[in-house]
Amino acid sequence: MSGLSKKEIIAHFEEINSRLAMENKYGEILIVGGAALTVVFNARNSTHDIDAIFHPTEDMRKIIKNMADDYNLNYDWLNDGVKGFITNKMKSEQLFSYSNLTVSNINAEGLLAMKLTSARSLSKDMQDSIFLMKILNIQNQDELFSIINKYTYPNQQSIAVKYFTMEAFEKYQHEIKLDSGH
Repeated sequence: MSGLSKKEIIAHFEEINSRLAMENKYGEILIVGGAALTVVFNARNSTHDIDAIFHPTEDMRKIIKNMADDYNLNYDWLNDGVKGFITNKMKSEQLFSYSNLTVSNINAEGLLAMKLTSARSLSKDMQDSIFLMKILNIQNQDELFSIINKYTYPNQQSIAVKYFTMEAFEKYQHEIKLDSGH
């Protein structure tokens, strides 16, 4: 499977809604990561999978597995592996409201805090962080550390996160200079 485009992700949400409706159930999905960057911020053409938190968990897992079988998707095409990076300090915004499904996303600041605290070097976290810094018009490193403190817990704020954040800000400043022609 290549990636899931914005159009495909939305079609899958509509399918989940239909399957919930057939069972007379109601579900919620909170998307983060690459899916939010693809669907909400148009930062990417596609994402490998949809990182999310969803309820009711068991009903949703069954629907996700059945859709993977029906549409030849990876079994983790929609997964909650990111739940360790989401805090109750993060703010969500409703994205789609269907008859039996509500889809929300984490706001740009919360998503930036999540990307910076995951600090994965072999991922798109660096480029995603820089993209979000541009959206938020970050002016200095203190703003970044303030966002991290606002949306995450101290146990998520490791030394690796500090250095990843500093490197991301340095790359962001470089890109801003290039974008402005200086």
